[in-house]
Amino acid sequence: MSLASVVPSTRASPAFARDPAGSRRRACTRHLPLGGVQVRFACGFARRGARRLPVALAAGGGAVGDAFVTEGSTNVKFPRELIVPGYTGSLVIIGTGYRDKFFVKVYAAAFYVDYSLGIDTEQWKEKIGIESFDPNSVFDSIFKAPVVKSLSIILVRDVDGKTFVNALNDVIARQIKTPNAEEESSLSTFQNTFLGRNLKQGTSIYLTWLEPSRMLISISENQDPSQVDAEIKSATVNYALYDGFFGNSPVSPSLRSSSAQLLEALLTK
Repeated sequence: MSLASVVPSTRASPAFARDPAGSRRRACTRHLPLGGVQVRFACGFARRGARRLPVALAAGGGAVGDAFVTEGSTNVKFPRELIVPGYTGSLVIIGTGYRDKFFVKVYAAAFYVDYSLGIDTEQWKEKIGIESFDPNSVFDSIFKAPVVKSLSIILVRDVDGKTFVNALNDVIARQIKTPNAEEESSLSTFQNTFLGRNLKQGTSIYLTWLEPSRMLISISENQDPSQVDAEIKSATVNYALYDGFFGNSPVSPSLRSSSAQLLEALLTK
């Protein structure tokens, strides 16, 4: 099933869209107050009257039906839905944010999850084992659950590969103090993927966790990734990097906060 049957496309009429099966959907909005923040959703109704569960449409900026979400601090635009190399399914945006260093913004980032979150939230709750919403436990459970998630990073300034990989190594080192042989091999693969690269402004980096022990890395000069540049097969290295963005001390608090708000709205309503 295409995500287009759930998320309004800019190519469709503002009022109605037609999915591959010919059913007609009506675009609408629903606002939920979250600490003063209005969170917008897209709703759809199948031809037979069955209500589709909401998919988050606004991780920041843009109107319902827009194809992109703008990260406000950097003005970087992220597609609402994404297909990454190595995975044939669609991913939907959940949150956006940025990272800065000494008050200088380095990159914008967006968090994507498998679009099934918007199709069957009850199944998602079962997969991640949610009983009550707590950001720390939910992000941790999402990593361990059999659901695909991806982090999209877009540089807003030129960065050499060594500087970039050293910054991520610092994130990994929080969890792995003394790496074993498997972790050393994975860390070497991770480092070699970036070393020697001249990462220009606008370069996109995709970290896609297919499962806890498999993370794919794709690097593109634009926002159209075409190949897998590396695969990391250590669950502990993969978790260390994931935890650096979604754990207790995230390198981008804005990304974690944005993602947590929309996850809470979807998983508790």
